[in-house]
Amino acid sequence: MIKHYIKVAIRLIKRSFLFSSINMLGFVLGMTAAFLIYLWIVDELTFEDFHRNRDSVYRVIAVDRKDGGEMKESAYTVAPLSKALREEFPQMENATFVLNFGMLNLHSGANLIEAKYTFVDTAFFDMFSFPVIAGDPALMKKYPQQIVLAESTAKKLFGDSPAVGKDVTCLFLGQVHRYKVAAVLKVPRKSHIRFEVLLSEQAYFEPLSWDFAEGTNVYIQLRKGAVLSEADRKAMGRTWINQREDGRPLEFQPLKDIHLHTSFKDPSVDNYGNMSQIWLFMALALLIIFMGAFNFTTLSTARASLRYKEIGVRKVTGAKRKMLITQFLSESLVQAFLSLVLALALTELLLPFFNRFVGKDIVLLFNWQTMLFILFGIIGVGSLAGAFPAFYMSSFNPLLAFKGGKATGRKGTLIKGLVCVQFVIAITMLFSTSVVFRQLHYLQNADLGLDKEDMVVVDCDVFELMAYYGNQGIDDYRQEVMKNPNVGNVAGGVDLSNYLRGHKTEEAVFSWMGENGQVDSLKMVGVVGDGNFMKTLGVTLLKGESFGADKNAYMDGTYQKESPVVINETAWKMMQVKDPVGMVVQNKGWFGETARIVGVVKDFHFQSLREEVKPAYIYYSRQLLNTMYIKISPENKAGTLKFLKEKYEEMRPDNVFSYRFFSDALNLNYAHEQQLSRMFLIFTVLAIVVAMMGVLGLVALATAQRTKEIGIRKVNGAHSDRIVRMFCREYMIWVGIAFVVACPVGYLLMVRWLSNFAYQTPISWWLFPLAGLIILLITFLTVVAQTWRAASRNPVESLRYE
Repeated sequence: MIKHYIKVAIRLIKRSFLFSSINMLGFVLGMTAAFLIYLWIVDELTFEDFHRNRDSVYRVIAVDRKDGGEMKESAYTVAPLSKALREEFPQMENATFVLNFGMLNLHSGANLIEAKYTFVDTAFFDMFSFPVIAGDPALMKKYPQQIVLAESTAKKLFGDSPAVGKDVTCLFLGQVHRYKVAAVLKVPRKSHIRFEVLLSEQAYFEPLSWDFAEGTNVYIQLRKGAVLSEADRKAMGRTWINQREDGRPLEFQPLKDIHLHTSFKDPSVDNYGNMSQIWLFMALALLIIFMGAFNFTTLSTARASLRYKEIGVRKVTGAKRKMLITQFLSESLVQAFLSLVLALALTELLLPFFNRFVGKDIVLLFNWQTMLFILFGIIGVGSLAGAFPAFYMSSFNPLLAFKGGKATGRKGTLIKGLVCVQFVIAITMLFSTSVVFRQLHYLQNADLGLDKEDMVVVDCDVFELMAYYGNQGIDDYRQEVMKNPNVGNVAGGVDLSNYLRGHKTEEAVFSWMGENGQVDSLKMVGVVGDGNFMKTLGVTLLKGESFGADKNAYMDGTYQKESPVVINETAWKMMQVKDPVGMVVQNKGWFGETARIVGVVKDFHFQSLREEVKPAYIYYSRQLLNTMYIKISPENKAGTLKFLKEKYEEMRPDNVFSYRFFSDALNLNYAHEQQLSRMFLIFTVLAIVVAMMGVLGLVALATAQRTKEIGIRKVNGAHSDRIVRMFCREYMIWVGIAFVVACPVGYLLMVRWLSNFAYQTPISWWLFPLAGLIILLITFLTVVAQTWRAASRNPVESLRYE
């Protein structure tokens, strides 16, 4: 019986090839979109899956609870915490720490690269399962001078030559540190731990104590079968506090939750996901695949009148309604299966382009999850698409069928409703895509209160560090750079692109005697800069003055008692003082306990536009001066960059010249929005194509069913354009109804999405009619293309057999 149903279904496809092709193309595009989104979602949900112990590993989170209920979380703790947790709690199978030290040089013969140095303890390789390309990482446990390289680092340093066993050196603090490569590891893209050079804790440049917390992440591994109870969490959470009074309570985050469920900013991780995007694209996949199913439902229902006699004959010859329902469902299931095969082929073909768009390396694997998804796709989509036509056509009265009975009003209402739903989805997605792109453009081009164009950012932390050892420092490099006529202003400061990406910022609480005679206080974010910082970056001074360009003023005692600071406009407003210039404020920071406000600057964005501008102060700190901002002429950029590189290498031949343009660095802050906009564009185009395939099928069917009517109208003097307008009018009305529904839906969705940003592009009114007009125009062209051919035919052909 099943074989019979399949034969009949295939025969129907051959007999109505045009409509079956349109049905299947809608299925194919819908399933392809669903497959691509499914693969993307699976990729997002399987971060860290390559680790054998992924289900028992947790990251330690430090919690800082402020007065008023505010809670601040951080992945930064202290290295000795791992040993303390491992020794004090029997539930612990293991514990380790990861200390990201920073960028240093790495030599091998004449080859020199810059790489990120990461220090770990001996338990690291027991807890984490990074794939081994070559060598034995366990050697690092026995021999502190053995190091492990990431595969990308090994290729940069050694090319295609084997790296294991090779000697490498690092020049740091005036000393040469020698190492031997023990192993080369692959760092999967789906790992939040990113390293280039791994070193043993014993190779660190100073003892790691409870006082050293910068850049340290701690991880724990529970014993098999152990569970973290609330009592365990509380006891373990006090470990840091038990060691130091200023320690913080601890929480424990499962390793598999890090990618999608981290609510705080972590500068050590640059590949966080977003669970809201998972739900968003899951909804998009369902909508697009439903659109393909709607096409099948509308066309099958509309074509029911062509099968009246077939249904009548089947019923007269004894076919029960159950058999007819099975027959019609089998037709949709066969088409769904064939569409699925084509969709899989199309998915495989589009994957390289899709990966390029979303920045991934997804592959189509036929595991049990994928096969289950495919099975659901065939049965679910096929049944969804074929259910109404099957029940509708099987209910026909055979007597009416032989008389050529007409469709009921319910059928016409369903067809119009489904077409309108498709138009609503298409208009909403097109409108949403335009808003996402406008917001991304706004984020990348908003006035930050900073001069970001033609601004070269050079890493110079090594310069200032080496100056302590009698070598040339950042000021010496500045003097050399200024000799080039294509170089304008030059300033030293902190790397603001790191601040904008949510990296760690210095904060201090300032207190002062208020005008009411009581002590007021305000927490501000510190931004390090020298005397040229504000001028070079174009920060506008509103009141007072900047601190001097001469760094010696900070070192010779001029500001020994009162270090100068410049606050921003937001800080001035929140201080609620008439004139802050000249005020003495108390603070415990890098540069002393007392500071004097010497100026006020216009607000500038030192953090992402997702957040409002916070109160901030600009100050000088030689210890934190790690970045140079060089304003260059737009002419001969290549020559200027070559000059900067040559001067750098003359003064620091043991280091790599590392630079970036400030504007490019700032745009990296919005990688998630860029990915979202690209994916929205892809699936909006697919949704529009699927919708138009449905329109094309309905128009083709309508012209076929009304061929004789068109011929009669032409014989009676109707022009082709009038006949075309007759067909177009109905679809234009449907688009109009869909536009009315889509406007509030799209507006509410985008208002909700834009609420994630403190600074938003306005939702311009013209975006609504623009989206509607684009869908209207595409629909009009689709209808005209199909109806013009029918309307232009010789009426004799359609009336020949009448």
